[in-house]
Amino acid sequence: MLLFGQFSRESLASVHEAAEQAACVLTHAETLEEALTWLESHPAHGILCGSESAEQLSVQTRSRAALAKVPMLALAPELTDLAFASAVSCGTDELVQLGATRALAARLRALPKEAPSPPVEQRGTVLVAEADRVRRVAVARVLRNAGFAVRFAVSPEDTAEFACDPSLELAVASRELLQAPRETIERARAAGSLASFVLCAAPRELREERAALAGLASVTVTDGFAAPENVLFVANELTSGRRNNRASARIAYGTRVAFRGAGRPYDDVGFTYNLSETGIYVRTLAPPEDDEVWVELCPPLLERQVRLVGRVAWRRPFNYNQSATVPPGFGLQIVDGFRKDRELWKDSYQRLLEALG
Repeated sequence: MLLFGQFSRESLASVHEAAEQAACVLTHAETLEEALTWLESHPAHGILCGSESAEQLSVQTRSRAALAKVPMLALAPELTDLAFASAVSCGTDELVQLGATRALAARLRALPKEAPSPPVEQRGTVLVAEADRVRRVAVARVLRNAGFAVRFAVSPEDTAEFACDPSLELAVASRELLQAPRETIERARAAGSLASFVLCAAPRELREERAALAGLASVTVTDGFAAPENVLFVANELTSGRRNNRASARIAYGTRVAFRGAGRPYDDVGFTYNLSETGIYVRTLAPPEDDEVWVELCPPLLERQVRLVGRVAWRRPFNYNQSATVPPGFGLQIVDGFRKDRELWKDSYQRLLEALG
């Protein structure tokens, strides 16, 4: 594995200790040039990097097909919501706290022992229209790993032109580049395109954009600032025609969550991927082995935390499966907790649901 970035002596010792516990051999590169040179000549099984260095390395590696699948973990001094959001938005798979030897070793053990093979383009062509380079590369990496061939548009004119290509299976476009969404989609349909469209907009604009596109088939609107995996999730729902048959709808929501097996002495930390009134998806490379889990997190639209008890419904390890629709982690069914905390959770969920329209 590659370790990239500059670290204090104490942090470096902790990382090496975790790697030794997980039987991983680390090569340390302090500059981007050294890191890329090593990656070009070695079959990397994974990448560890300082959170402040993650973006520059991610842009360089995620745009290369041979490195698109390589798992990347960012290391940060604190696990805040902002740090988590920044890490996953630029294409890393998880954020781990510097000095947390136990947590890092657990994640390294969970990685596949074989190096990844290049993605296989078997699901057709997708257009990614995104002005921000980091976001563009991160979204493309997720879609490429899922089996799509990726084309890019970086201007409104190119987006409008390329969207009419009848060979497209899917178009993912930011509102910044898809400046007349309804007109462009209708023009594409008239040109013979059967592509599904995912419009990425700011959270405050979601309700308005959905209303403007009402009545168009195979079209959806999603949060343009959420994790790149959200795009794949909604795209798979569109292209497969599946319906959400849950008792309560799943809503994308990202926040820091502390979790531990019931009665265990130590918390681990993950990041929520989505939630419903009765469940939580926690993204992590190290799902708990216990079936009953205690969690602590801030519900949507609240500044205070709640403690809940859940039952693990399923676990999804990290793998190179090209049909995966979600990141690695575990699904939790909420079964208990203080009554006030459960009431706050349900109330917050309902308020978020209403806010999103």
